[in-house]
Amino acid sequence: MEMQAILLRQYGGAETLTLETTAVPQPGPGQILIRNHAVGVNHCDTDVRRGLFGVSQSFPHVMGVDSAGVVEAVGPGVIGFKPGDRVSPHFLLTCGTCRNCVRGKENICLNAGVLGVTAWGTYAQFTCIPAHNVIHLPDGLGFAEAVAAQTAFATAWEALIEEGRLQVGETVLINAAGSGVGSAGIQIAKLAGARVIATTGSDAKFGAARDLGADEVLNYSTTDIPKAVYDMTGGIGVDLALDMVGGDRLIDSIGALAQGGRLVTVGAHAGEQVQIDMIEFFRKHISMHGCGRSTKAIVQTVLGLVAEGKLKPVIHRQFPLAEAAEAHRVMESRNFFGRMILDPWAA
Repeated sequence: MEMQAILLRQYGGAETLTLETTAVPQPGPGQILIRNHAVGVNHCDTDVRRGLFGVSQSFPHVMGVDSAGVVEAVGPGVIGFKPGDRVSPHFLLTCGTCRNCVRGKENICLNAGVLGVTAWGTYAQFTCIPAHNVIHLPDGLGFAEAVAAQTAFATAWEALIEEGRLQVGETVLINAAGSGVGSAGIQIAKLAGARVIATTGSDAKFGAARDLGADEVLNYSTTDIPKAVYDMTGGIGVDLALDMVGGDRLIDSIGALAQGGRLVTVGAHAGEQVQIDMIEFFRKHISMHGCGRSTKAIVQTVLGLVAEGKLKPVIHRQFPLAEAAEAHRVMESRNFFGRMILDPWAA
């Protein structure tokens, strides 16, 4: 049996992504074969494609960390899943047996792999994955909506609610409002009862950010963010900042924090090496937490809220699988708002 997949045969630009025919993987003991109906495009995919993720791949390789679809087949010993079930893989391939997994900290599994990074991923019509890394989708939730929500909303939820401890009445700074995590973070913060100040690099995105619930929106390309934030908050600053950009945006976030403020960081595509003024850091009693690896429980929480209509994923555009290269070009242009989705079965 054969399938269509985007095979990466060498690191490079978007032109290295080609649609090819390859064998459908067969589920072994404890594994599930998923027929993908929607596949997400993420910033980490562009890092993998360029060889910048920090983990080398064996070629040919199939990228993609998230998808949604139905169970096509199950391997020996699989319990709780059957063909036809609506499911989604969790990108973190945890072992389930190390000390952290046993303690309920599967997001820092000592033996974790990453779907689409250390193993063949979802840029294909079928994906094979261990059953304990798969979740059931809520009834009524579409495949594209599930993919658009899963990684972005779970990451933002972990950052803002689990680690950032966001409380009703607090003020939060959300960077990169047009990104998947940023657009999710605005909604989660509003659901939590917070005041939201969002940043974006384009005035054209202001309206979309406000439509999601942002109380104020700032252009980080033309505005002194810490000064503007202090002006908006009566000289106090924000209680919590969510950054997924790094570089100057991370510095802006620290500068915008109130005394005793918290910073949660989940990415650094705009600069991995950042020089921090530690005097400001300890005098303001700032705390900073790195995260970005959600648990299956968090994924199920946010997908449930999406199914209930309390959160709404933003989809910028859907592409046929064959146009994955164009999706990567849009991703790298930053000229988008929300998630981009691939359809593995579109002509």
